[in-house]
Parts: sequence; structure tokens; C-alpha cells
Amino acid sequence: MRHLLLLVGLLLGVTAGAAAPAVQVKDDAGSTITLSRPAQRIVSLAPHLTELLFAAGAGAQVVGVGAYSDYPAAAKALPRVGDAAMLDLERILVLKPDLLVVWRDGNSPQQLQRLSTLGIPVYASELGHLADIASTLRRFGRLAGTEVAANE
Repeated sequence: MRHLLLLVGLLLGVTAGAAAPAVQVKDDAGSTITLSRPAQRIVSLAPHLTELLFAAGAGAQVVGVGAYSDYPAAAKALPRVGDAAMLDLERILVLKPDLLVVWRDGNSPQQLQRLSTLGIPVYASELGHLADIASTLRRFGRLAGTEVAANE
């Protein structure tokens, strides 16, 4: 009987862990980004955002980057999806991202509008103050499920 109770307890623990709550984060444009689970495939559209994603422990989830993303070294090997002047929407779609991280004032509004029609959640970042770096790292950690690394 004791073994049966232990087995039932373990199974309930596994089941409870499988039903993780949705991830919600407010971006710098004031929009709430909701993901059913932490992002597994992230495309970053600005070099500084790529660097911050890696710093938040989400480097393994970054599958595509904007031009000039060259830090850390691992970012150099990732597929390029365009730059601030022109994004390759087809290439972005081929990468099957579950999250796009964009620079709100660094990417053209027309391109950002087109991205929003793709049905992929878009996190808009706009760092205005030095203190914004820490809060952005924490939010990236939440989005990617790397909160421990991001908080360090």
C-alpha cells in the first residue's frame, strides 16, 4: 500500500508539472505578451537584444538574428534575417519562431506591423535608461524559462 501511495504521488507530481501556467510579460510598448509555455525558438531583430537574450540565459533558444549581431561569438553562427531597413519575412517564417524580439524604435513601423500579422508573438523593447537593462533581462528570462540565469 505504501508503494502504491508513493507511485500515485509521483504520478500526480509529474502531471502537475506538465500543466505549466502560461507565461505573461508586459513589453516596453505596454503590450502583454502571452505564451502557452516558455519560448523555445526566438528571433532577435537587434544586436543589443541578441546580447541581452544570451545574457539572460536564452542563447540556446535564439534561432535567428538581425544583421550585425556578433556578440557573443555564438550569435555569429545564427541565421541572419535582415536589418533595421529590411527584414526577410520569409526567412523569419522558415525559422518557425514562437517569439520575435524587436527594437521598438530601431525597426521600421511598417515592418513591425507586417510582423504582427504573422501570428507570432512580438516583444517590443525600448531601453531608455541604464536601469532598464536589469528589468529587460528578467523579462527575457521569464519569456524563455531561464529566470534563474537572468536573475543572476
